[in-house]
Amino acid sequence: MKIINQYRGLKRDNYILFIGRIVTNLGAMIWPMMTMILNKKLGLNATETATFTIVTGIAFLPANLLGGRIADHFNKKHVIVFCDIISIVLFIISGFLPLSLYMLGVPLLGAFFQSLEGPAYQAMVADITPSEKREKAYSLSYLGGNIGLILSPTIAGLLFNHYLWLSFIISGVAIGVSTFLIAMFVKNEKVVETPEVEQEASHVEKKDIFRILRGSRALLLFVIAFSLYESAYDQFGYLMPLDIGRAFPENGSVIYGSVTSVNCIIVVLFTPFITMLLEKMSLTHKYALGCVLQMLSFISFLLSFGHIGGYYVSIALFTFGEILTTIMIGTYLAERVPENFRGRINGVTYFFGALVTGIVKWGTGYVFDSMGVSAAWIFSIAITVLSVAMACSVVLADKKEYPEDYGVKPCMDN
Repeated sequence: MKIINQYRGLKRDNYILFIGRIVTNLGAMIWPMMTMILNKKLGLNATETATFTIVTGIAFLPANLLGGRIADHFNKKHVIVFCDIISIVLFIISGFLPLSLYMLGVPLLGAFFQSLEGPAYQAMVADITPSEKREKAYSLSYLGGNIGLILSPTIAGLLFNHYLWLSFIISGVAIGVSTFLIAMFVKNEKVVETPEVEQEASHVEKKDIFRILRGSRALLLFVIAFSLYESAYDQFGYLMPLDIGRAFPENGSVIYGSVTSVNCIIVVLFTPFITMLLEKMSLTHKYALGCVLQMLSFISFLLSFGHIGGYYVSIALFTFGEILTTIMIGTYLAERVPENFRGRINGVTYFFGALVTGIVKWGTGYVFDSMGVSAAWIFSIAITVLSVAMACSVVLADKKEYPEDYGVKPCMDN
């Protein structure tokens, strides 16, 4: 079958990472429920919940930049395994501690090390995959993560009221299984780059990542556009559970868990199809279309308060946009910077994404508490409109810098 065959020909490492993502996310039961833990279990209002997550997000910001630098200077596999081991211990300890704001510092420290390894993981996928197969490799990794997430949010919703402690332990065990697979079976052997790529990497070896960003208007605009997109995307785990929790006080956690599972089911069913169908579409056009779908989904969420069917329609629009953007981000960054800067460009991109996300989240929480859920969605829609505008500017700038990627012959100076 052509949809499945498109993933053939990747390295064994790609398939091990695919399985590892399934296992890790099968046990990812804490983060989908974090807003409800703070709001329902610990009694924080929307602004306080936003403030808590912003403060922890600020603490996480160095992990992106530091993780990117570490990824470019050390063995990426060793970085991942080391960070995972620390996370495993911290998550399992959390399951035996009484729930409180202070207790949440333990799993959050574990999450810090997960963020620290993030740039190494993203860069390793690019390192082990030939350039013509990178989009397929990132698509497969994304697909694996969502296969694991099909059941975990729903299970987390069922455990939420009486067995929340078990979710922490399951998360630690799942990361442990994934770490074992990576440690034992991933060789992390880089693909051999062409002489032109090696020459380019040598030429910029003494540069820093910010000089590279200043030298590419398209790349700089993409980082800004991604920051806006990511801040809006975060409403999936922040504003949406607040919305559903207010509409359904008794069983909001179960409904939100099922909506999250629908998100993952759509990803699993449609990611291979979309990857194949839009293979010829440029990366930036995919990104812009994904941002438009995100905007439409937020408008749908605004109109769906208290209507469960509306939530499922909204999440479908949201998910199709998510698929388009997610499968191209890693590939785009890998193609626009030399190999020895892949860790740092991922770190910088997600650093600014986290920074803008914190600001937008605080604004959303303030609007939610002051003016209600509808106003909060309108605020979020405004962010998506800015995201769409920036995505369009990325298309124009990238087409100017890399016309050959759009089937346009570059103009030659006489």
